[in-house]
Amino acid sequence: MKIKYILIFIGVIVIFYLSTIHLDFILIGDNVDQISIGEQYIEKGADVCYRDIFNVCLFKSDIKIENNIDNTKIGNYEVKYTIDSTFFKKQIKRIIEVVDLECPVIEADKEIIKICPNEEVDINYSAYDNYDKDITSKVKKSIVENKLILEVFDSSNNYSSLEIPIEYVDNEKPTITLTDGAIYLLKGEKYKEPGYKAVDNCLGNITNKVKITNNIDINKSGTYTVTYTVSDDMGNVAKATRKVYVYENSPVVPSKDKVIYLTFDDGPSKYTFELLDILKKYDVKATFFVTSNGSDEAIKRIYEDGHSIGLHTYSHNYKEVYKSASAYFADLAKINNRVKKLTGLESKLIRFPGGSSNTVSNFNPGIMSYLSKQVLVKGYQYFDWNVSSGDTETSDTNKIVNNVIKSLKKGNNIVLQHDTNHASVKAVSKIIEYGKANGYTFKSLNINSPTAHHVISN
Repeated sequence: MKIKYILIFIGVIVIFYLSTIHLDFILIGDNVDQISIGEQYIEKGADVCYRDIFNVCLFKSDIKIENNIDNTKIGNYEVKYTIDSTFFKKQIKRIIEVVDLECPVIEADKEIIKICPNEEVDINYSAYDNYDKDITSKVKKSIVENKLILEVFDSSNNYSSLEIPIEYVDNEKPTITLTDGAIYLLKGEKYKEPGYKAVDNCLGNITNKVKITNNIDINKSGTYTVTYTVSDDMGNVAKATRKVYVYENSPVVPSKDKVIYLTFDDGPSKYTFELLDILKKYDVKATFFVTSNGSDEAIKRIYEDGHSIGLHTYSHNYKEVYKSASAYFADLAKINNRVKKLTGLESKLIRFPGGSSNTVSNFNPGIMSYLSKQVLVKGYQYFDWNVSSGDTETSDTNKIVNNVIKSLKKGNNIVLQHDTNHASVKAVSKIIEYGKANGYTFKSLNINSPTAHHVISN
């Protein structure tokens, strides 16, 4: 009996012992783990053990491990550890966080910014993130204590900044441009400012900052100076000067070595009678190179007042007159017939449209070289000019006057003007007054007059 009870007792003990055996299933490492974008996940595994009441590991079991990790995308993923044995079925999980811990990179094309004091900061820059790629559009700019600060956050809130020093510099002087050069005033004539412009590399147009001083005494003949001064915000100073010549109104004895030939092209026009009145007032003879323009009465008056009449072609149409030698001479004959019909004069004075050096005839290579010789063979003389009034480029009477006066020299001065330009007609009085006050003789051209032949370009 005793043995029976002993066996029963032992059986109960064994059953109790077996009932205490349990599964001990734990993760090795943290339940939540992190890896960076692109980093390979290293499995840490799990520990599985069947333990008794005394916590003794009796035996282990195989574990099935699965995961859905994508290390190219930020997010939370799972690693699943599964036991599926005869006695136990259990699963535990580890959370894997794929994160971006890398800061973006900001790059700029300048290590230091040198700009004008009032200039906007202009710099090329870019921002790149290992995960978000190009994030230049997210860059924020600010200026603090002469530094440009570029800042950016990526989608994971990683932050980068770049500081670029700003140096405000301006060592360049402004420039002052005068509208015209020297000014010529008759004694007692009021000085009128022709104009000027001042430009600064940083401030732009600073004409309103220009200060003007002069020592002009219009009641005393002499040479005077107008001074223009301007300063930018950095203290760079620029100056420009204009000469002003005040001369006596009373004529001096004319010199044989100083001659002015006033010539007028493209007319006659509605201004020709006004011009003839001016010439008559000063008893000056001029030369008119006429076309088909204007009235017959104007041509008659030119002739009756004793001026020379030259031929400037009838049409003044470059394409027509320069298409051939025969076309030129046919056109020339047409204007000559007009002059002869009105005055009885057959003129031998010629001025080529555009001058003998023109390039508008280049569509017919060599035509000017040929015509310049042929007109002489046919008994004509052609006249270019050596003083240009510039009246085809401006309607400013004072500028036309100055263009002529500053170009006058000792010797023969053949002046080109157009009586189709009213400003040029109005300039004649002052040109004559200056010429007479400085010893010039005024003459009209004739077949034996000195010529001014340009260098032929075609």
